[in-house]
Amino acid sequence: MIQKAIRKLSLPLFASAGITAAGLILYQRISLHRASRKGDKTPFESYTTPDGVSMAYERFGYGRPVVLLHSLHPGASRREWRPQIEKLAKDFRVYTVDLPGYGQSDKPTKPWTAYQYAKALHSFLSDVIGKPVALAAANGGADIALVLSMLYPEDLEKMVLISPEGIGRGFATPNDTQQLKKLLSPVIGTQAFLDGTSKKALRLLAEELFYQKERMPVDFVKNLKQNARYGKGAQASYAGYVTRFAAADTKQAFASLSLPFLLIWGERNVRNSAVYLEEAENLQEKGEFMLFEDTAALPHMENSKAFGQILKDFLSEEDLERKAM
Repeated sequence: MIQKAIRKLSLPLFASAGITAAGLILYQRISLHRASRKGDKTPFESYTTPDGVSMAYERFGYGRPVVLLHSLHPGASRREWRPQIEKLAKDFRVYTVDLPGYGQSDKPTKPWTAYQYAKALHSFLSDVIGKPVALAAANGGADIALVLSMLYPEDLEKMVLISPEGIGRGFATPNDTQQLKKLLSPVIGTQAFLDGTSKKALRLLAEELFYQKERMPVDFVKNLKQNARYGKGAQASYAGYVTRFAAADTKQAFASLSLPFLLIWGERNVRNSAVYLEEAENLQEKGEFMLFEDTAALPHMENSKAFGQILKDFLSEEDLERKAM
């Protein structure tokens, strides 16, 4: 009698759980479908790496080549460098690139390592530009630039680095990566991805990236949301971010730099403290170092006018030296 009662009670519970799971899966599919329709529609050129990965990029102006590389966080893309393009394009051939897994580039179904990113970037520089470049890169993108400098030093003439994360945080730890399998899984992982790329979550991220919130572009969070969920491999990109899969200890690469470089840190960077600027100065006797007051992780956006002038002056130093001779 008791067993029969338990069976009678269990059937509705299991049925309810099944309906709930089915509803959750339907919600996830609808959310992902909407994201695919609302992705960034900015026109771009496309480059396909030897491994078959398509990379979106834009080019502006004429002159010596300058490549601008974005940060590595949910929704990051080449749009990050928009405030600097007009000024630079008057004197340089400017390339803005979406790394694989970001923006309008292909999003691989598994997270990438820093080595894979550096290899793809090397292929782009070799095949599209074909000569050494000046490279400006921010945050996680700055670590990719430093890995590139170790593997393919012939690709670079100058570097501008904004708060490389590897100088402070180094490689991912086992504690960082233990969630990877779960985050890549269907249903549970997909829900974590949708929660982590919700408008609320991305707004909280944006508020960490900017110290002076009034300087945040009005469409910044909207653009993050467009890019964070766009593409079949977007969940893998998010999993890679959460687990710091692409993290690298770039202290050695930075200490080994022999080309002209400028290292910039936002004074109010809560994601990667400015105390690491002093550590970086202890690693290098060459180069230039600068602390940007009242900015956080994106000084090139938050104080774009001052940053743009400093960037242009640094990139033009060789021309000024020639004129003085």
